[in-house]
Amino acid sequence: MNTQLTHFSLSDTTQTIVRVDFDAATFQPDDLLLLPHHTRLENAVRQRKAEHLAGRIAACEALRLHGISHHIPGIGLHREPCWPPGFTGSMTHSGNVALATVIADSAQMRVGIGIDCAEIITPDVAGEIYPGIIDSAEREVLYATALPFHYALTLAFSAKESLFKALFRHVGRYFDFSAASIRKIDDKHLIVTLNHSLGPFKKESKFKVIWENHAAQLITLIQL
Repeated sequence: MNTQLTHFSLSDTTQTIVRVDFDAATFQPDDLLLLPHHTRLENAVRQRKAEHLAGRIAACEALRLHGISHHIPGIGLHREPCWPPGFTGSMTHSGNVALATVIADSAQMRVGIGIDCAEIITPDVAGEIYPGIIDSAEREVLYATALPFHYALTLAFSAKESLFKALFRHVGRYFDFSAASIRKIDDKHLIVTLNHSLGPFKKESKFKVIWENHAAQLITLIQL
């Protein structure tokens, strides 16, 4: 599969993000043999295989930047990526782009990171799906911004996805969008709070999400 690998950082952070641009049309079945867990993807469609491979290529490079060579994260019990001891990270893909980022783990601190890349939701679709992403109070927060509603809704969706990825390793179970609420959006950040306790995180715990626009996509990042 044809891929192009680059590195970048979002504003207000020095965290390195690995980007892999890929062409799913060039994917060949043997490309998947790069992955030790390739048999778990045998029944996936071609696009899904290409996305998964691109994400693992990005993750492998992100780990290499931390001195861990040739490690490809496997798939956990809940389909979460399995990072090597001493590290944790996050992956995302949207369209023909996959992103990954990694941080060192800590025995003294509760560490986690979540990244998401989302294509901007169209106005028509936003009007149909928003009740599954935000509640009425959040809707007022989104309308209070200078951003178009469909754009702000994409941010809310992406921020909650990043929050799930950052917290999951500590919570250990699935939780949906109703678990957290968007409290504030400005031109660089969102503030998200928990509506009820999740694992070690108490109700009203607050998290700052960094966001940035990359062409037709929005990227959000949260680091505990």
